Amino acid sequence: MKTTVGPYRNPPASVGGDIEVVFDPRDLSNVVTPGEMMSGRVSLPASIISGLVLAFSLLMLFFGARP
Repeated sequence: MKTTVGPYRNPPASVGGDIEVVFDPRDLSNVVTPGEMMSGRVSLPASIISGLVLAFSLLMLFFGARP
């Protein structure tokens, strides 16, 4: 099978070279290199911050200053 991956500033291989790819077997047009995949390093901090903002908002909604 042949597919196009990129464009890149610094390609992981020269033209005609071999590279590792990750793909969805049900949709062969959905191909990325392992370096392009999200690592999940942002997910946990974003979830924690979102939860804290939600908790603060709920506290302000129910126990905040009353006019």
